[in-house]
Amino acid sequence: MYFETVEHKIKEVQTAKEAAELIHSGKVISYEAINWKSNNGEFFAVSDTHIDDVAFGETAILKKDNDIFYQIESITSAWVKTPEELTKLFKESEITELFKTKCSLIIGKATTEKANFTCGCCGDWFHSSVTKQLKFNQDSGYGICPKCERFYTF
Repeated sequence: MYFETVEHKIKEVQTAKEAAELIHSGKVISYEAINWKSNNGEFFAVSDTHIDDVAFGETAILKKDNDIFYQIESITSAWVKTPEELTKLFKESEITELFKTKCSLIIGKATTEKANFTCGCCGDWFHSSVTKQLKFNQDSGYGICPKCERFYTF
């Protein structure tokens, strides 16, 4: 879930349809979190791919519930042929909540948020502070683990 390590800017839209049309048209940037409200709650579509993939090839659907974010769906939007099909998938995710996993959505500048990273040096997975890993200027979702930090003198 690479979106957890990105500092997002909110892009508000009115409906799931408008969010789907933006994503399908390629008119959104990977650090934008597309926000809409429906009768079923408040939702966000965020790019769940690496920072160099600005096309939302994989889209995580998040639901905000009492100031806690949950990922409820992951859609390979690059495979969806029309905005209408993508809209249908977004609307289905509003009511089905395929899986409900607590997650982080960083809005604006990161402060104390923690996330999962892959070490860009050794490849190990580790948990760390987003602000600490930003200094390594790695691709989103990558950082430098504690055992490899000794090799970097910043």
